[in-house]
Amino acid sequence: MLVRCASQLFNAIRMRRLPEHRRRVGQSRAVLRAVRQFEGEGYAARCLAYLRSVDPLVFEEVVLSALEDAGLMVLRNQRYSGDGGIDGKVWLPGQGWYAVQSKRYGGHVNHHHVAAFGEAIRHLGFGAGLFLHTGRSGAAVYTHLTKSKVVLVSGASLVRLVLGRRAGEEGWS
Repeated sequence: MLVRCASQLFNAIRMRRLPEHRRRVGQSRAVLRAVRQFEGEGYAARCLAYLRSVDPLVFEEVVLSALEDAGLMVLRNQRYSGDGGIDGKVWLPGQGWYAVQSKRYGGHVNHHHVAAFGEAIRHLGFGAGLFLHTGRSGAAVYTHLTKSKVVLVSGASLVRLVLGRRAGEEGWS
């Protein structure tokens, strides 16, 4: 709880002069509240469908907000990087800073995006990175994971994260 509050306060101070950014963070909190209301059969599919429907920049903030809610320290970027950039950073206890990239796909993941992210984390000096997405991971994606230090979070793992599982809790990753 303390880490989450510290992360939110730190990012609020950094974003104080960025109203559009703050608005998207607020929208991300509303998206998380909405998907956390889903229950019953098919809730995971509804959650992914809902996430695919939100604005891509809001989806980036949803992921970062969910990581904060999981009890992790998050550093949000002060500018949106566009495709191929790092969306933020997250501190994983015992592992250090990970780069974060979020992609809102309706279909299959473009394996070139994963390769470019792997290259970006190597170039920027990160130990590893989290690539979180709403799409389908084909075989080509997994070849890039073995070549780099990219951790894929999608499907059931992404749903567990946005539904509010804490880091280290069973079923989180």
